Amino acid sequence: MNITQFIRHYYINPIVYDTKYNPVDTITYAIVLGLCLFGVLRLLKKLNVRIDERFILATSPYIILGSVLRVAEDAEIFEAPVRYLFITPLIYFLIFFICVSSLVISVKLFKIKKISDYNRLFGFIGVAWIIVSLTMLLMEKSVEVMWVPFAVFSIAIAVSSVFYAIGHYMGLDFLKNKISFAILTGHLVDASSSYIGIEKLGYVGKHVVESFLIKYTDSALVMYPLKIIILIPTLYILHEYFTDEGEIDLKNLVLLVVLVLGFAPGVRNTIRMTLGV
Repeated sequence: MNITQFIRHYYINPIVYDTKYNPVDTITYAIVLGLCLFGVLRLLKKLNVRIDERFILATSPYIILGSVLRVAEDAEIFEAPVRYLFITPLIYFLIFFICVSSLVISVKLFKIKKISDYNRLFGFIGVAWIIVSLTMLLMEKSVEVMWVPFAVFSIAIAVSSVFYAIGHYMGLDFLKNKISFAILTGHLVDASSSYIGIEKLGYVGKHVVESFLIKYTDSALVMYPLKIIILIPTLYILHEYFTDEGEIDLKNLVLLVVLVLGFAPGVRNTIRMTLGV
């Protein structure tokens, strides 16, 4: 296999045909994500944007926006080659561009004193994008399985609430803050949507690790312990060892990325199943 065939087989074909991820593109995207983190951190510092709870909250609508647009592609609303922009990993670059553009506009207006809070405008722009995108999607697709979002979010919130309560009872600071609760809930939305989709509605997992573990255990329930086993140590390490003033922004940016990696696919799965896509 020459280099052209290698690139086409492992990178281009999974996008063009929207097939499962493979070990090569999964590792590559993980490396690219790690490198992009430092670029984003430098950009936010240049804009003098503080990465805190309010910023993470304001960014959340853009996570949902990416999920809605991804489902729009699943529903075949877009034609090639435009549709390729809405398939992973290209959709991450698209949402990143929309997100950064909205943030820059908000910060510029804040600096010239046209607004008093750039996070608020930044978040509102994201919500406006969601309304437009969701309206477009619902004009093409109707709700088919109404119970799915209620089941997915009820299970996710219930399980994450248990860990939140454990954090309070045992005095574990890394479990009893809002960001940790949001991250646990987001990833449990992913786990719950995977379980319901695969076990109850006949969907198939696309991710390498997910597919392997489900095949090995013969149950999508494995997604719950997998998420917990990965997330609890991650949250602990970030909370306990990234405490210096100069590391806070990096820590919170990593937490935001962790939130995106769980919440985005979880919301996408939930919307897909709800609309029967």
